[in-house]
Amino acid sequence: MSAELTSVESRLDAGAFAGAMAPFALERGARIALAVSGGADSMALARLLAAWARDNGADLTAITVDHRLRAEAAAEARQVAEWLAPYCPHVTLAWEEGTQQPQGRSPQKAAREARYGLMAAWCARENRSHLFLAHHADDQVETFLIRLTRGSGINGLAAMAPLTRLRAAAGEVLLARPLLAFTKADVADVCRRFAQPWLEDPSNENRAAARIRFRQAARLLEDEGFSRDRLLETVGHMQRARAALDHATHQLLRTATAWDQYGAVRVSLQAWSAAPEEIALRALSALLTAAGGHVYGPRFESLTRIAAQMRKGPWRDSTLHGCFIARDADCFLIHREAAAIDHAVAVQAGTPVLWDGRFRVTLPQGMTGGPFRIAAWTGAELPVSGPDVPVRLRASLPAIYDSAGLAALPHAGYLRADLAQQGAEQPDVTCIQALSTLLGLPAADESAFFT
Repeated sequence: MSAELTSVESRLDAGAFAGAMAPFALERGARIALAVSGGADSMALARLLAAWARDNGADLTAITVDHRLRAEAAAEARQVAEWLAPYCPHVTLAWEEGTQQPQGRSPQKAAREARYGLMAAWCARENRSHLFLAHHADDQVETFLIRLTRGSGINGLAAMAPLTRLRAAAGEVLLARPLLAFTKADVADVCRRFAQPWLEDPSNENRAAARIRFRQAARLLEDEGFSRDRLLETVGHMQRARAALDHATHQLLRTATAWDQYGAVRVSLQAWSAAPEEIALRALSALLTAAGGHVYGPRFESLTRIAAQMRKGPWRDSTLHGCFIARDADCFLIHREAAAIDHAVAVQAGTPVLWDGRFRVTLPQGMTGGPFRIAAWTGAELPVSGPDVPVRLRASLPAIYDSAGLAALPHAGYLRADLAQQGAEQPDVTCIQALSTLLGLPAADESAFFT
């Protein structure tokens, strides 16, 4: 635990922070949240944001996640709560699976995903519109250098956006980063001014080698004239380029696509083919990401190969990124590939569940019995009544099962007789790949590497 930091000059005072908050355009009474690990960066942001919330009539709650990967985690969460108690309400969320060894992922990556998922779900349930994060300019430079070594395109080299969108079962939350224009030294000075203690994050040791290499690279580049400010200028150029490309992509998506309630999207082949190649690729990637229920898009090599074949012909139905791309008259249709679905999730009445990244499912309070689970509809269990669900889409839709078998098929209007006799209503199912999920803010990205 540390209690003192020094900085040669402070640029991050209340006035500067108010300027950094202005672009978020929060109204009085806004309900917001703050991710606090207990490190120096997040504790500094806690002091600044709490004062700003008090002066601007915002309702702020800080969130700490006990990931249970270390025995000290619970005590650290209690310490953070104690520090915050005089000026900011605080909640601790526990990752119950943290004591289990994740399969196919590193514990750190699993914890990172769980941390974001828990905080986003809490914010959605509590009607908190924004979740604030303490990323700063030094993080931005490291992100840029890491992306550069990976051969990233404009999106990657634009690094972290001030505002991104994170999806949870109960809704969406905006991730806000007000400190991107300020350095680590600026942020450190806030802790010094407030005499604010903080926790040293042992997980940083797991990334120490990579961080040291990139910091050494940054110093080497600075000797050649590529200072931190220059690199941040380059990031700014990339962000403006990304915004322009996103605008053109959004225009194409608005005018050339139509989603249905089954999570399939129909796209004008003529409009898509006539778009500049970069815009067409971005639109196709966004559509495949949404239709497949993913967070990240397909591999660029695979995307360009499929796009070239679609443009030049002859047409050939294809699969990519867990989706099926088929010709439909003068359009092409993208929908979830049933064979790629391997997702079943338990669900309780009244609690929204995000299934396969595509449908938000809520069982009505009157639906008793269970336990219930949501899995892909086999397609063979089609009741004689109800809407005529397209055959090719049936196996990509959610079905509700219990110990007695099939309980409900929301898209087919089917509810098992015994449940109907109990007065249960149809489960509520919302397709979240509405056009709005593809427009406006970018989705949360690999910037989670730094939290």
